[in-house]
Amino acid sequence: MDGKIVGFVTVSVGEIAGENVAELIHKRLPAYPLPILRIARLATDRRCRGMGIGRELLRSMLELALEMRDRVGCVGVVVDAKPEAVAFYQPLGFQPLRAISGALGDHPEPIPMFLPVQAIAKAREGDS
Repeated sequence: MDGKIVGFVTVSVGEIAGENVAELIHKRLPAYPLPILRIARLATDRRCRGMGIGRELLRSMLELALEMRDRVGCVGVVVDAKPEAVAFYQPLGFQPLRAISGALGDHPEPIPMFLPVQAIAKAREGDS
């Protein structure tokens, strides 16, 4: 696309209560908040969909989560997926979280999804 922006991803650090993810990672977790990487937005240009750009952007963020695990103990990645994006995240291992519902006006409610950092590390080992 000759130097044009074809996709982007924005992230932030966050926290999640251990009881919200304990069943997903099959561990007993402490009651205090645990560090996560939150994917706030991930998008690709409509003309470039299906070219793997979104997957590569996500792969870069999952690598960042592994770096965070090593530095600050990140337990996983959370994404607030639009309903139409759930099919993109689920095959990659993201699982829905229980969430407190909020009003977004005429926008569809996002579906919070979680991917444990152990699953990221295991997938990376499989790629080697």
